[in-house]
Amino acid sequence: MGSISIDQDRVIVLSSTAHGDQTRVIRVLSRELGVVPLWVRLGTGKKRQAGLWHPGALLEVSGLKRKGSEGLFRYSEAHRAVMFEQLISDVRRSSVAFFLAEVVLKTLPEESAHPEVFDLFWDTLEQLETIPQTGWMHVQFLGQLIALLGLAPTLEPQGRKGLDLQTGEWMDEVYEDDDHLGPHLASLFVHWSSPEASMDAPQKLSLTDRRHLVLGQVRYLQHHLSGPKTIQSYDVLESIFSV
Repeated sequence: MGSISIDQDRVIVLSSTAHGDQTRVIRVLSRELGVVPLWVRLGTGKKRQAGLWHPGALLEVSGLKRKGSEGLFRYSEAHRAVMFEQLISDVRRSSVAFFLAEVVLKTLPEESAHPEVFDLFWDTLEQLETIPQTGWMHVQFLGQLIALLGLAPTLEPQGRKGLDLQTGEWMDEVYEDDDHLGPHLASLFVHWSSPEASMDAPQKLSLTDRRHLVLGQVRYLQHHLSGPKTIQSYDVLESIFSV
């Protein structure tokens, strides 16, 4: 892209990196632009806006601009589109938001807009504020994302084959590792990518199987979109939900 100017846009905050005492580089998922970096001046005193830019924040921005084809975006104004209380005070909800934000940041290509993905992520974060049980929220989101992108494999009829996460193909005699799911977890992988998936009656899995399923979903997406990257926040998420 070259120079860009957008009057109004919605963004989801993905990460924040200090850039001096009063400024930060904030990576956001923009509905119009995809993943882009913003240059943010935090301000001082009562006007300081550091709390506005936490991962998972849903914001309205105006005057979004960038000169030339490289560099950071600037904006005129930013404010919360949704006021969160539970998401920022409940450690379980916030850990899910941080995890999903990191997955989106490290999986979606930069400056590649996908409004339907944006809307799915926005709706998921709104639900995360109010839904009673949050333990399977990230699994549902990843499954829906796989389906939305047209990447979901068809169900293996006999349920006896494993799934190759690099190719999406069913294979005999699969040994579970980073790039393969055995028959049971592979069937759950497909289940969470289907419209029938529901958190009303989630499956019971050991911590090891749950980890393998979740990171398998991430790995599958990354193989198709960006290449495998480590998701550091998953260990925190896992430790919080294991208590």
